Amino acid sequence: MTRKPVILCVDDEEMILNSLNKQLLRRFGDQFDFEFCESAEEGLEVMEQLRFDGHTIVMVISDQIMPGMAGDKFLIKVHELCPRSIKILLTGQAAIESAISAINKADLYRYITKPWDENDFLMTVERGIQQYFLQNEKIVLLAEVHHRVKNNLAIISGLLQLQSAAVEDKDAKVYLEQSVNRILSIAKIHELIYESEDLSFVNVKEYLERLIPAIVRTFSSDEKQVDLKLDLEDVRLGVNQLVPIGLLFNELITNSMKHAFKDKEDGKITISLRSENSHVKFSYHDNGSGFAEGHTFENTRNLGITLINLQLKQLEAEYTTDVDGKFSLEFSFLNSLTKSRTFRVK
Repeated sequence: MTRKPVILCVDDEEMILNSLNKQLLRRFGDQFDFEFCESAEEGLEVMEQLRFDGHTIVMVISDQIMPGMAGDKFLIKVHELCPRSIKILLTGQAAIESAISAINKADLYRYITKPWDENDFLMTVERGIQQYFLQNEKIVLLAEVHHRVKNNLAIISGLLQLQSAAVEDKDAKVYLEQSVNRILSIAKIHELIYESEDLSFVNVKEYLERLIPAIVRTFSSDEKQVDLKLDLEDVRLGVNQLVPIGLLFNELITNSMKHAFKDKEDGKITISLRSENSHVKFSYHDNGSGFAEGHTFENTRNLGITLINLQLKQLEAEYTTDVDGKFSLEFSFLNSLTKSRTFRVK
């Protein structure tokens, strides 16, 4: 038996819940099941059970001012659990300011002031439902696109690896291996997007924890081992910023593995990631030999460093470097996912 999708309503006032029940049941009763909760805490418990039972939560409607957890904080939790669900906040005129966090952090669809006009309320709900299913169709199609792109990149990578095995020239082998790693850095993004519930962002920590050890392994041998330390916070980035991040770290690691540790048995690479006030901050350090005399980060003919500079410009990043006797790069940029969005007020 096919389960109906669910609309969840949370309000501490029984009268409001009864009103929501009547209005929603009259318009959408044949299409959806409904759950009504008197607190945010109860709402989260019901959501967990619904998800465990395999129900689809299409929409969550919550009051703002409730005992315990407030509505905006509740909807932020809802967004973490079910990022695709449509979120609507019910609020009094005096509480509009408290809805700002939900707009920015919970992907709020609308907030509606009390008391509401029934026709306007039901029209808002209906349009939210339509948006949910349209977005869901797009997400399924987009996920398939990412899956196919990942597979095609894997084919190209495989062909380059076959070519590398057949080539005897050492320099040619190196160039082919570097190309394979550049393709890998992009393919990993599509792999993570395909596995994600929300295709608009990727967890950078998870991405780099998959990508970086894979790149290091391509250069490692029994004689050449590197101590790799990753200190990464959970940060989300959009694909438009993650692609240059992947290419940038591929070039950084390649440069360290090829040039920094030639005369060292105890090579170390340390990478950290922090999120501070809407900005993403990275630091990269190796304990290698630094740059040759007369070469700087901005003035070099090295292709890898040139590509790093290009990615930093694409990110509009501010950065500092140290290339004297070691190599370090620290850079930061504005996370595009934190930019404010404007919503219409009902």
